[in-house]
Amino acid sequence: MRKPIYLTLATSGLLALAACASNGGGTASSGPVGIVQIAAYTGDQAFEAQFSDSIDFPALYAVNHAGGILGRKVSLIQVDTRSDPADALAAMGKTLATSSNVAAILGPDSTSAATLVPLLNTHHQPMMISAGEAAYDRSSYAYLWRDVPPDPANGEAIALWAKRQGYASVATVFGTDTGSQGDLPGVVAGVKAVGIKLADQENLTPDQPSYRAAVERLLAAKPAAIITESDGPTAATFFGELRQLGSLVPIIGTSGTPSDSYFTPMRGAIGSANFNKYFRAVVVGNPVTSLAVKAFNASVLATAAKLSKPVTQWENNSFSESGYDAMITLALAMDAAHSTAGTVYNSYIAQVTAPGPGKQVVYTYAAGKAALAAGHKIQYIGAAGPLLFNKYHNSFGSQAVEEFPANAPAVVVGTITQAQVQALGG
Repeated sequence: MRKPIYLTLATSGLLALAACASNGGGTASSGPVGIVQIAAYTGDQAFEAQFSDSIDFPALYAVNHAGGILGRKVSLIQVDTRSDPADALAAMGKTLATSSNVAAILGPDSTSAATLVPLLNTHHQPMMISAGEAAYDRSSYAYLWRDVPPDPANGEAIALWAKRQGYASVATVFGTDTGSQGDLPGVVAGVKAVGIKLADQENLTPDQPSYRAAVERLLAAKPAAIITESDGPTAATFFGELRQLGSLVPIIGTSGTPSDSYFTPMRGAIGSANFNKYFRAVVVGNPVTSLAVKAFNASVLATAAKLSKPVTQWENNSFSESGYDAMITLALAMDAAHSTAGTVYNSYIAQVTAPGPGKQVVYTYAAGKAALAAGHKIQYIGAAGPLLFNKYHNSFGSQAVEEFPANAPAVVVGTITQAQVQALGG
């Protein structure tokens, strides 16, 4: 009964907030500019916190090292969803009620988006969501922005990579949690579209002591490859038993898998040599050598003490780069609008990222801030590439296929373009 009680309390409190006063997405005119990160810092999806840290601290460093937004330092406000949408609603409601300096939102994630997006939109809070659900592909929310591919697009990119590798059949192994399930419909649709046989589908309740029955079903289906997303311990248990009872085949992870919280248990379960041989992931963005990537990696190293180890897992990490780009974009939009009020700067998000005649192309926050101060219009191109938002405030480009050497940055071994995904129906 805990969820309905929390939901009722949170909703009544938020209605009172809306009735009493809304600052229209504005913030205090002095003091730090507050950027809220919504993530699961506790609960069964707490692995998200590692990803959030790899976005927040490098981006904060980049902005504050260049003097902050409109001469004001940026502060991070962490809102813990506790891996539960009702808890997320209560926590976000409290933050909006007690903080006068909230200027922008990083998130929400897949678990909390359904409850938080309407609330944040009502409060005129520009948000760069990390939720990949197709529900936001054609969003009517004016303050919602997304610079990562929708979950179906990542799933379809994985299917395209499997086809390119010549796999005649695949199996899917996904956790039953909301975050893991997001890519699954795109994977299934993509596999069908490219003409690969879907030999088996296994949905794993997280953190069980054994998945022997699921392993045996998969072995009987004899897939040429496995497409997967789950938390690290669940993956370790399943693939460890797969190794014991049969043999490994190529494993393709979604963009939700690359982190040490996934890699370490998997290496322990199947052996580091097997992990290096069999595991690849298709991830958002497409890391290339650019000034933006160099700036991101430099910010990662400058904030290494605050990031999960090994720090090399965050260098050239496409998902982290996309989140970093999101914060830099929000900061530049505020600078361009000369305001931290969401009602004022929201429309500038597209303006500072769109190409156009006479625009100065910039790859860092410092360069963008300087160009704006000099009276130029800008196009910010991020570490994950250009941010080309459509009328629904969605932007995604190429996706990278990566392998992950131990204690070294990820290595790009292939690319799936946006055009290829869209040709498939993504």
